[in-house]
Amino acid sequence: MKRLLFSWFLVIAVSARDGTDLMVGDTTLVQRCVLKGQKSTRMIAVGQPGGFNYAFDALNCAPVVVWSGGFLDFSGETNARGGNGVKALGVPQALGADPVPLRIGDPDAMPSSLRFRGYRRDGKTGAPTFLFETDGVPVEQQISSPAPGVVSLVLHFPRAGAARKFYRIDPAPHRQFSLGAGLRWSGPGVIEIPADQTHARIILRPAAPGATFVRETETMTGADLFLNFCSACHSLDGTKLIGPTFKGLWGRQEVVTRAGVSESITVDEAYVRESILRPQAAIVQGYEAVPMADYSSVLTNEQIGTLLGFLRGLK
Repeated sequence: MKRLLFSWFLVIAVSARDGTDLMVGDTTLVQRCVLKGQKSTRMIAVGQPGGFNYAFDALNCAPVVVWSGGFLDFSGETNARGGNGVKALGVPQALGADPVPLRIGDPDAMPSSLRFRGYRRDGKTGAPTFLFETDGVPVEQQISSPAPGVVSLVLHFPRAGAARKFYRIDPAPHRQFSLGAGLRWSGPGVIEIPADQTHARIILRPAAPGATFVRETETMTGADLFLNFCSACHSLDGTKLIGPTFKGLWGRQEVVTRAGVSESITVDEAYVRESILRPQAAIVQGYEAVPMADYSSVLTNEQIGTLLGFLRGLK
């Protein structure tokens, strides 16, 4: 039995690498996101078993890009303060569709109303069928890859109407492009769908990517790391926040509680590193009220080293 999902649905995926990659297993993954390189802030990324992935723009109700290989690098949303978008783990290829490709009645007129209605997921495969309305006409759209390197766009119109429908897409970026039964070209980049036709299929084979996928590595300075991970609780100017100030940190004498026993320590690299990896091991007295967050699974060893170098240089 198929399930109907309205609004947004978040699929928690198996993670790999440093815990921030979304990986596809035996069923399709669907993830709301802001995809880097794309303008829309309402993107839905879909990863299918076998390595076929695509992004659907829920704002304009259209598939935008496809890519092969891994699914998503989610570190931009999970590390630091998040909100930095996600990256495709492959080379995105534009489908060449108009930003709002489906038109009703007039191929040159933008829809007067366009409403995304969510999506329905197949109970076995998890593949989504996107639901939306263009000028009051209900539409269901599916995107799939029936063979390696081939993309299938299928539009279903539950109610046959009196108006012709048009789909605007440029065939130039593709090595092959074919139209399903009943469809025809009515002008450059404009496919006509007869008024009484309830299904429309477009098959395309995108050109080979112009680049090889290389994973980007973002480098953060010590100041960046402080701003993203430390500044909410620790100041640099002596101001008391919920954590001790970092002004004059290195070499400072502190009284900490370790295993219920008070002891005096000199702040050095070993202590600061321990505080990052095991924040409850030795707590500066007077700051017990708000436990420090554990960053052992968030910061890499290289990032910790960079942050320590920054803190060591503070006056």
